Amino acid sequence: MTVAIQWDDETDVLIVGSGAAGCSAALAARTAGAEVLLLERTDKLGGTSAVSGGVPWIPNNHHMHEIGRTDSREQALTYLRRISLGKMDDGMIETFVDTAPQVLLFLEKETDLRFRALQMPDYHPEFPGGNVGRSVTAGIFPAGTLGELRPALRSSAHFPIPISIADVEDGINVLDADVIGGRLSEDMVGMGGALMAGLLKGLVDHGVRIERNVRVLRLVQDNDVVIGIEAERNGEPWRIGVRKGVILACGGYEWNKEMTREFLRGPMDSPHSPPWNEGDGLKMAIQAGASLGNMSEAWWQPSVTIPGEEYDGRPLVRLTGIERCGPGSIIVNRTGRRFVNEACNYNDIGRVFQAFDPVNFDYPNLPAWHIVSQDYMDRFPFLTRYPGDPVPSWMESADTLSELATRIGVDPAGLEAQVARFNDNARKGVDPDFHRGESIYELYWGDPGAEGAAKTLGPLQRGPYYAVETKLGTIGTKGGPRTNERAEVLSLSGGTVPGLYAAGNAMASIMGMAYPGGGATLGPALTFGHIAGREAARGSNRF
Repeated sequence: MTVAIQWDDETDVLIVGSGAAGCSAALAARTAGAEVLLLERTDKLGGTSAVSGGVPWIPNNHHMHEIGRTDSREQALTYLRRISLGKMDDGMIETFVDTAPQVLLFLEKETDLRFRALQMPDYHPEFPGGNVGRSVTAGIFPAGTLGELRPALRSSAHFPIPISIADVEDGINVLDADVIGGRLSEDMVGMGGALMAGLLKGLVDHGVRIERNVRVLRLVQDNDVVIGIEAERNGEPWRIGVRKGVILACGGYEWNKEMTREFLRGPMDSPHSPPWNEGDGLKMAIQAGASLGNMSEAWWQPSVTIPGEEYDGRPLVRLTGIERCGPGSIIVNRTGRRFVNEACNYNDIGRVFQAFDPVNFDYPNLPAWHIVSQDYMDRFPFLTRYPGDPVPSWMESADTLSELATRIGVDPAGLEAQVARFNDNARKGVDPDFHRGESIYELYWGDPGAEGAAKTLGPLQRGPYYAVETKLGTIGTKGGPRTNERAEVLSLSGGTVPGLYAAGNAMASIMGMAYPGGGATLGPALTFGHIAGREAARGSNRF
């Protein structure tokens, strides 16, 4: 160092953020022999990953043969290149495809996690290279094995009961009180909670030091080399010297209104993640002279806010799944017209919400309304409302489509004409306007009791009719510092920022504008987190 600094603490590798990317980095660095310190801004561990579905997308994974599927490097790269539209770096996606299967094996070796390939198709399985089984899930996990860290595991308002998507595929009644009660009595957790409980247990078993309630404010550099951080721990200043490398894995900037207004390609006011992803990592990377990439993109999600619901003191935003895919439902804009295949993947639907009308100079698909009929309400859940429950106050309802349209500010004639056309086509099992029901991905999420296109295509046959405003949300932003194949942060002036790495939503996503399949957030997060931890641990001591 040019100038001697008095540190309050020191470590080899320091990781900012306790989600999948951060924990993967910590495990890789620790097993490579480094002293590791992982910092979490809040009092809860797991980040956005803990409130997710907990499904990583891992091409060519070793579990695919268990469901009768095969994959290859070439097939996965063909698919990714098809959906990239020129927005993916070939070297980065090759690194991901080559490394991700090894990371899955590593996690099963070094932790108690055990994964399973799902029958879930890629989001565009009809494209060259598309496949089934690249999305994997961990089973439910005994959270009590975390010991004193158990109360610190972040819980999910989206997936509050201990189930996995594998349970759904197996036909288990996930609302069976005996099944769920038994799992709760054993302190089991599911979905993202299971993934993160398993990762955190692995960190504890390997001796990774974890500190909570620490907000990292800035990087400390010496001649452009990152040698430490300045933070606040429980409100007090804390300076930590880092001998080998700092890894930014602290999520995106979706809760920072100034950043989302400046960077995202269109309006977004409904983030799904815990409300602490305010761009801390992005700010530090900018201060360090990092080159940025993919800043206009996010993992888009059609969203609904139920008045009065909160999470960590901020409005809770709910994602929509079966609500969009189930037969007897449509989404319309203010003209009463459909504008998208409601059952296609949530990320690509989100793009259409941001369509721009240059004549009226506005976004014609915002606001949008999700419309269902009484037939739907009798058969399927809608967010927190289940068949047989009273109609909640947050759903608008009316006996006729015309009356409903008037109540929600939609053109009545347009809505009536649209439903008539949709119903006529749905009875024939076709959707000539948006091709709903033609992809096996859409059928996967549809009505399990139906066959073919009827899994997702069904008429809105009888009133009353119901509507909920649908907004554009995100499960996280995709922009951040650009990295190379070793997860090193690239410098705006050329080369890298020595001693600085990034992974997860804190880095510029390798996926560009695309979302190839379920878990395309978590798969790269685990992979590049692992690479960052491994590479940082290999570095020479900087002081």
